Amino acid sequence: MTGRDTFDRFDRYRELLDLLTGATPVICDVEPRVRTDGRVVAISYAGTPKPGYVTGFTYGLSLSTHPDWRLGGRELAITVRSDSLEWARVPARIVAALRGVCPFNPGQVLGYMEPYVEGYGMNSVVLAGPAVEIEPGLLNLGGIEADAKRCDLIEIVGAYPIHSSERDFVHTHGYDAFWGLEWDRFDPARQPVV
Repeated sequence: MTGRDTFDRFDRYRELLDLLTGATPVICDVEPRVRTDGRVVAISYAGTPKPGYVTGFTYGLSLSTHPDWRLGGRELAITVRSDSLEWARVPARIVAALRGVCPFNPGQVLGYMEPYVEGYGMNSVVLAGPAVEIEPGLLNLGGIEADAKRCDLIEIVGAYPIHSSERDFVHTHGYDAFWGLEWDRFDPARQPVV
């Protein structure tokens, strides 16, 4: 483990996610691109936020830093209408591949050569606010009694699966133009809107 990657930190994060979702997760380690950067974990919640959906969170992105991150560390979250836990693991696979080289900013699109999940056509994600509501907006892994010096704030960034043609549209027309279109953000089997 790296210096920040402690069992207590991970347990605190998972406890906060369990309270947020009201569910018990399936936890899966994902092989990181650079092992010395710390582990990457997929934390998956079946039937969350309701039956027929799956929600997944990453752990490991917040072990790195980036100049764009003003509020603290970041982790990714995904929510889709599916029974496949593979969708919940997609953000962790993205983090494992791009941690340390990508800022993971809302409005950014990320892509892959092949579909993320077998049987589905989507091979990209657009980053935005998370589908799961987080109050007060940031998770504090420093604990309830942590003073300002011991705060360990985590911003959750939502990852929404999209098609490669939609990723190209964002590159050409911008995030706002794409986000403003009518499309089901939770349907990984939908047809492209552009």
